[in-house]
Amino acid sequence: MFAAARSFRAQTIAHRLFSTVKVGDKLPSALVAVVKYGPEGFKSETVDTSKYFENKHVVLVGYPGAFTPTCMATHIPDYINNASQLKEQGADEIIAMSVNDPFVVSAFAEKLGGKHHVNFIADGNGEFTKALGLELDLSVAQLSTRGKRMSMVVKNNSVISMNNEDGPGLTEVSSCSTVLG
Repeated sequence: MFAAARSFRAQTIAHRLFSTVKVGDKLPSALVAVVKYGPEGFKSETVDTSKYFENKHVVLVGYPGAFTPTCMATHIPDYINNASQLKEQGADEIIAMSVNDPFVVSAFAEKLGGKHHVNFIADGNGEFTKALGLELDLSVAQLSTRGKRMSMVVKNNSVISMNNEDGPGLTEVSSCSTVLG
């Protein structure tokens, strides 16, 4: 019995580490910090992703890091500028996620002026990113493990659209215009 349980656990871990989430998949469970703004300012709340995305229609955007050139200049600002259009098309929430801590993510949101249009997830330990199969080793650039640039539409905790750049590169596949299209 214990051998079977260990084998199942090993298969589950291998699936999470080597399999990228795809259309039709349920989002995995991981703890992340959701960064939101209210009248009193920045607030970070630790949530379980499998519960947080229940009963919601969400656009989730992954980016390699706060304050990195492409993320700051085009990728995330595109979602901030088009947040109302995404919500008009049915999104309850637009969330930008990176493997950064909540304080860096909060400063990034403030710098971009997006804190009232887009919510942010700080996946500080990279648990959610790894569970999604979207981790990216950028240690050659002194950035450690980060998340691939991507966008997905999630409805009631299930992936209904997935746009993976498969790296940190450009933003054509994961752009807001792709999601709006």
